[in-house]
Amino acid sequence: MSSPLGSPESPVGPVQLSGWKDIAAYLGRSVRTVQRWEKEFRLPVRRLGTSKPESVFAFPREIDAWLQSALGASARAGGPPPDPDYGPAAPKTRKPLFDAMELARLGVTGIVTAVVTTVLWALWTFWLPGRGPSLAAGPADWHVDFDALVVSDAKGNLLWRHEFPRELITGLYGGSQLLPRSVLGGIADLDDDGRREVWFVARTVGGPAGTSLYLFEHDGHVRWAHQPTMSVRFGADTFGPSWIVDRAFVTPDPAGGTGRALWVVLYDSALFPSAIERLDPKTGSPLSAYWTNGSIVTAVLDGSQAPPKLLVGACYNETKAGSLSVLDALNPNGSAPAELEKYRCTSCPPGEPLAFLVFPKPARFRGKDATGPVETITPMAGGTLGVRVRYAWSDGQLPAVGVFAFDRSLAPTSADTADGYLKAYDELAARGDVAAGAPATVDPDREFFPILRWDGAAKRFVEVFRRR
Repeated sequence: MSSPLGSPESPVGPVQLSGWKDIAAYLGRSVRTVQRWEKEFRLPVRRLGTSKPESVFAFPREIDAWLQSALGASARAGGPPPDPDYGPAAPKTRKPLFDAMELARLGVTGIVTAVVTTVLWALWTFWLPGRGPSLAAGPADWHVDFDALVVSDAKGNLLWRHEFPRELITGLYGGSQLLPRSVLGGIADLDDDGRREVWFVARTVGGPAGTSLYLFEHDGHVRWAHQPTMSVRFGADTFGPSWIVDRAFVTPDPAGGTGRALWVVLYDSALFPSAIERLDPKTGSPLSAYWTNGSIVTAVLDGSQAPPKLLVGACYNETKAGSLSVLDALNPNGSAPAELEKYRCTSCPPGEPLAFLVFPKPARFRGKDATGPVETITPMAGGTLGVRVRYAWSDGQLPAVGVFAFDRSLAPTSADTADGYLKAYDELAARGDVAAGAPATVDPDREFFPILRWDGAAKRFVEVFRRR
């Protein structure tokens, strides 16, 4: 079991992908490409009602399964569907509940029994409390309207709205590459009782004091609101009690329970430090907390190994680099290690990551002061891992990204650049933001290595090179 933080039945990632842009970003393709994949290769995309423009969403776990299928493999390879049966779905015809031959065979008594059974099943599925109405007619989509969260069902019908004391920062909720809409709100059956709850990161005008994570019952009643107020110490500095709630995710219970786990990421207004907490869905109380000295950008729950792992991608302020923390998901407490006292947490819960990697900036980008994070983590077959590290943004918002693969022991097995890497450098060099004259080609072994791995016994970083 592994997938991006918040997928509906999956690890920590979006509860659902809302809209073509979210789906396209998850797949790393253009909107036009994923729309074609849905039409020609049956990419699992769902629709809400008949609104224009259409409202679509998808579940990451279904997309992950599709990617492993022959359809997904053919689509990614740019080939035709591997079999005619996999092409666009044929028009569906509505089959009568019972045809004439079935009626003749059943007789009057059989017909009555069949009809009664069908009606009872419909009642059980759609109307009995705690069953169908919550899933079939319960919360399915949300949007922001000035100072209110508005929730609708799968047909687009308004279910309820919740008004906040101040105006919401509405621009945040349109979604972006840095902050997808799916990490600001979602819908999931957290209690495994057949009813969907709605979680929502309320970012209101007014600064950190106006940010909280809300959990709403299926009918719109507030179950709780979580606004962190603790203080922590890094080196000689104290941070808090005001924190910005940045994003949230829902995952399966790492321990294998029937409910869901709810995670929240928070940070100080200076983007240092940052934490990921697991919250109790019933009360909103923190069950665990892991702190790092830079802002957390992504996390993934990987249940393919025992114990299950929580993989956290973040910025690492000590060296202005990206970091990857591997945590025991059953006890994700503690803080990221650091060599300098200024960047070590002295008041956090005890504990260190099972493994901790840092990805220093390539020489060509070291003139850029901003800290680039580990932005994507992808568990793969056989316990291997894919990692994308963003080193810089160009003025045209073109990211310079390095792509790594690791084996089960976290030894690097490959490295390469993502599309646009050199173009981003050229744009930055032309403006004087980084030094000109870097090589016009990339040798990954020289460009991206060594990376650094924390040696817990020696309390220092050691250099790691690509496994050949």
